[in-house]
Parts: sequence; structure tokens; C-alpha cells
Amino acid sequence: ETLTITTLLFIAFFAYQNFRWGLTSAIPKDDEARLKFYCSECLTRLKDTLAGSDIQQVESESLCLADERRLAVIDGKVKLGDELLATLGPRGSLHFERLSDTGLMVTIQAQESEKSHRIALRLEVRYLCP
Repeated sequence: ETLTITTLLFIAFFAYQNFRWGLTSAIPKDDEARLKFYCSECLTRLKDTLAGSDIQQVESESLCLADERRLAVIDGKVKLGDELLATLGPRGSLHFERLSDTGLMVTIQAQESEKSHRIALRLEVRYLCP
């Protein structure tokens, strides 16, 4: 009987810790881990979406694809037209830079409050504008 109560208390304690620290959550609860997760997810989605695509117009904070859909960050959410691609936190941002005739540099910054995480990605694309 004592062993059963002790076992139940241990299970309850570990379940509480799991919930508290988010050990099995889809999105990490730790600030730094969450920002890295946001950047990683965004990087993966941008690679899938933009690699080899036709780019009509490049601006520093957005770009327009050949099918007239605009890729931009709105309120910390990366959107391609009406489709939500990723989340970067309330102060997250993307920066686009045309490097060459086929090169596009994308800087991804996930930010919540004062903490942030930044990564960059170079993609091969086709530009429709000179």
C-alpha cells in the first residue's frame, strides 16, 4: 500500500515536471529553444517554398513571386499570400537581399521581448526582373 502511494506520487511529480518544462510539447517552453525552433521551422519552409522559384520583385522585407503572391512577415507570422508558413514571435522579421543573378540571401530573425535568434540562408532562384 505504501509502495503504491509512493509510486503514484512519483508519477504525479514527473507528470507535473513534464508539463512545467514542456518536455513533450511540440513547441519548446524555454525561450532560447523556442526561438531556435521558430528559426529552424521557418528555414525549412522557406527552402521548400523558394528554392528554384521565380521571383518577380525583391524588397528588403518582402518579395513577390511570379504568381503574384507576396512573402512577408505580418505581426510575427511569415505569410505567403494568405498561407501561414511559420511563426517568428511578435517582433520577428525577414530580410531579403539579392546577391547575384541567381542568388537570394534570406536572414531570419525570431524575437520575443529582448531575446532573439538569427540565421541566414542562401537560395538559388530565378529573377524575372533585371
